Amino acid sequence: MINKLNKLGYTKVELLIVVVLLGIVAFITINSTSYAFEVDDKKAVNELVKLIELEAEEYGMDHLELFEDTTVTTITVEDLVSENLIGTDDEGQVLNPANSKESYNDKRIKLEYNSKNNKITATLLKSS
Repeated sequence: MINKLNKLGYTKVELLIVVVLLGIVAFITINSTSYAFEVDDKKAVNELVKLIELEAEEYGMDHLELFEDTTVTTITVEDLVSENLIGTDDEGQVLNPANSKESYNDKRIKLEYNSKNNKITATLLKSS
């Protein structure tokens, strides 16, 4: 009698081959798209610094009395927080995106006023 093939389903070997192939495809897909989930800490810090400096310039324009006797002054990030110009966490802290234990609240910002073009330039100072 001729051996008849089992027509009720797949053999264990066929299923094993399909599972292995699906695993390989999944590995390649996940590995090639994993960059999308990485956080670029340097970019996040640079964007926060730019935001702080832009909001500090707005703060300076709203408080031109700071420049009555001088063209250069300093403020803190906490001044921006108190004016609701910068968002904070639940505890009122502006945190470093690369190090969540470092707060920016006590960092100083140098404001320079140019009376010729009525413009303020802000620079976040490195030391607090």
